[in-house]
Amino acid sequence: MMATLIFLVLFFLGFYLALRPLRGPREPFPEPPRREELLKELEVLKEEVKSLEGEEKKLAMARMVELERALDGWRPPEPRPFNPWPVALALGVVVLLGVGLWRYTLPRLPGETTVTARAEARELKALQDKAKRTGEVADLLAWGRRAYELQAFDQAAEAYLAVLKKDPTNIEAVRRVGILLFMGGRLEEAQMFLEIAQHADPKAAEGWLFLGNIYFQRGQAKEAIAAWEKYLEVGGEARERVEGLIAMARAQAQGGTDGKTVYQARCAACHGLTGEGGVGPRLQGNPVLKSPEAVREIVLRGRGTMPAIPLSEEELKVLLEFLGTL
Repeated sequence: MMATLIFLVLFFLGFYLALRPLRGPREPFPEPPRREELLKELEVLKEEVKSLEGEEKKLAMARMVELERALDGWRPPEPRPFNPWPVALALGVVVLLGVGLWRYTLPRLPGETTVTARAEARELKALQDKAKRTGEVADLLAWGRRAYELQAFDQAAEAYLAVLKKDPTNIEAVRRVGILLFMGGRLEEAQMFLEIAQHADPKAAEGWLFLGNIYFQRGQAKEAIAAWEKYLEVGGEARERVEGLIAMARAQAQGGTDGKTVYQARCAACHGLTGEGGVGPRLQGNPVLKSPEAVREIVLRGRGTMPAIPLSEEELKVLLEFLGTL
C-alpha cells in the first residue's frame, strides 16, 4: 500500500514537471492591445476631434498620432519556442520510476505481496501455467504441492481436484482435498476423504493428524486419540504437540464445563494447548481477544479457514472468560 502511494505521488509530480514547460515563461509586461482595439480607439478620436478646440484638440491629435505609429509598427506576438527536452526528461523519469516500482515493489502475481515472495510467486505461476497447459497428473501434483506449501489453498484445491478428475485413485490428492475441506469447515466431507486416504495409505502422518482434529471437533474423543496415536506411530514430526493433544483429549473425556476444558476440547487441536498457535493462528496476545463479541461471532459463525464451532451459551461464556486470560 505504501509503495503504491509513493508511486502515485511521484507519478503526479513527474506529470506536473512534464507539463510545466508547456506554459512557457511569463511575459515581463502585458501584451499590447489587439489591433482591432487600437483601430476602434482611433476612429472614435477622429470623430471627437472635429468638435474639439484649443488644448483638448491638440491632445486628441497627439493621441491619434501615437495610435497611428503603434498600428504601423504592430506585429502579432511571436509564438513561444517549444523545447521538447524538459518534457522528454520528465516523462522519462516518470516511466523509470513506474517501471522500477512495478518491477521491485508492487505485487503482480497471485499470492504475491512482498519483494521476498516474488520468486515463490513466480515459481508458483510457472507451475500453474505448465499444469494447465499439459494437463498431466504429474504437473498438476507439482502445482498442488507447491501451492499447499505456500498456503495458496485456493490454488492447491484447484490443482488437487483436477488430479482427481483424471485419476480418482490418487491418494495424495484425496488426502489433501480432505485436509482442505477441513480448513473450509466442511467436516463431514473432510472426514470421508481422509478416512479413505488413510485406509489406503496408513503411513501418511499428516492424514492422521487432521483426521484426529476432525474427530475431536465432532466430539469423538476416543477416535481422535486413536488417530493421533497413529500419527505418532508413523513418525509424525509434531510429536510434542500431538502428545499434548492426546493428554488433553483424555482429560476432556472425564467431563467438566470450565473454560479451560471447553478450550481444550474444541479449540486446542488447531490453536495449541496454551494458545501458541498451530493449524489455526496464535491466540496468546491476539488483540481480537479484547473484543468478546468479535470472538463470539468468530466461534459461532467461523471465519476464513476456521469452521463454526457449535457451543451452548454456558460453554461459550466460560470459553470467553478463559480466552481473556491468555
